[in-house]
Amino acid sequence: MFSSSRYLQNIVILSASAALAACSPDSTSTITSTESPSTITPTDTTNVRVPAEWEPQAAVWMQYPDQWEASMRPAFARIVSVVQQYQPVHMLTRNEQEKSQAQELLSELDVADKNIQWHVVPFDNAWMRDNGPIYVTDGKKTWIQNWSFDAWGGNFGGNVSYSNDNLIPDYVAKQLNVESKQYLDYILEKGNVEVNGDGFLVINWDCQDQRNPGMTQQEHEAILKEKLGVHTIVWAYGHYPEDGTTGHIDGTARFINSNTLVVTVLDDSTTDDQLVTDVQAAGLKVLRYDGNPNWLVGNGFIVAMADEYDEDNKALQARLESFYPDRNVYLIDASIIAEAGGGIHCVTNDQPLF
Repeated sequence: MFSSSRYLQNIVILSASAALAACSPDSTSTITSTESPSTITPTDTTNVRVPAEWEPQAAVWMQYPDQWEASMRPAFARIVSVVQQYQPVHMLTRNEQEKSQAQELLSELDVADKNIQWHVVPFDNAWMRDNGPIYVTDGKKTWIQNWSFDAWGGNFGGNVSYSNDNLIPDYVAKQLNVESKQYLDYILEKGNVEVNGDGFLVINWDCQDQRNPGMTQQEHEAILKEKLGVHTIVWAYGHYPEDGTTGHIDGTARFINSNTLVVTVLDDSTTDDQLVTDVQAAGLKVLRYDGNPNWLVGNGFIVAMADEYDEDNKALQARLESFYPDRNVYLIDASIIAEAGGGIHCVTNDQPLF
């Protein structure tokens, strides 16, 4: 088992209180409310979905850490060294000097400058999972959604910039020549969006409530169901008090296929059992994982967080191989990213194959 002290802010502790009564898997019930859910009016067609992470991908996008987060750069290099073996990496840098420095670091760490496409564009942070695009498809075309990002509700300080981050989804859309739809009246970070690609969303309530205060759960669901194309939402409750993300779900639970959710095991709390109960009530299977689930899935691989306290990580390796029998599993040292409040999944943004 692992504790919140070992993985710091990245670990989410789930509360046993106020669990949402889960819908059945075939539920398509409409949420109604006399209150306005937001200035985002539910008018788009609902024949959309967010592809699951294990579906074919075109690339992985990342935002290079600036001088304030420079300690994470070697871990970024380790992630790139895995991903580039299987698919392209798009690396964003703020200027040409930073691009040159990044290329020099990769060379020093014996990471080949291959299958990497470099971009020079202004941005503010190194956590592209959260400010980056959400991709949706209607089966005929794929486009990008640009939701509002406010630097995690100011949880890391009010002086953390994010204005450039809010422009990144539009930049990616332009590079890919796809449409970017704007939903800037609602804050949504992709690290708190866990979908199975087939109508189910698992999401942490604490995060959404803190980012969009004053909204009812029905109002949240009206937006999320329509814009993400899901029919069933299972809410997780609670978070580790020092978690600056306010409980992003990718530190707690991950889908590994359309009907199975992996929920991490916490040795300082048993209240994550409530999430297990609610997920099972929704008709899904649950497996447990005795490690940090903040991994990235790609074409033929999974790159996951090694346990720095375990010299060989054989148990984690075997468990992940059982989850993804058709992929090569890589466990890398990304503890410095965990210390900064996230993980491998948090600093990557996967682009589905159009």
